[in-house]
Amino acid sequence: MRVRRYRPDDAPALAEVFHAAVHGAAAAHYTAAQRAAWSPAPRPEIFADREADGRMVFVADSGGVTGFIELERDGHIDCFYTHPRGAGPALYDALEEAARTLGLSALFVEASETARPFFEARGFVVEQRREVERQGVELHNYRMSMALG
Repeated sequence: MRVRRYRPDDAPALAEVFHAAVHGAAAAHYTAAQRAAWSPAPRPEIFADREADGRMVFVADSGGVTGFIELERDGHIDCFYTHPRGAGPALYDALEEAARTLGLSALFVEASETARPFFEARGFVVEQRREVERQGVELHNYRMSMALG
């Protein structure tokens, strides 16, 4: 597996990874109704031109996309999805290296219940549990942050 930067032709694969992760790994923590509201179907248009706003998107590629993570310029980790599991550590390492290169002093994320242990293992601290709404359905996540030393 290699980690590389996003390309516009990755959009369909990112949509599939996102949808599969929501309906696979997240099933342990979220109901079917919550997962359907979170990702009713793969939507490649959401991932088209993903870096246009200045974010950096890193893609795990093993002869096909198996995961992705996004770093916004303010230190926000927007999306982080893998399917199947396994690409997470390499993706996160690439993101943290980029954050340090950019001179960021901290990272923050709104982590799902599924992703929370991953981020805690890397030194992130929960600041608050958040309730969010997707298509009229309540979900929860955790605002987490970590200082970069």
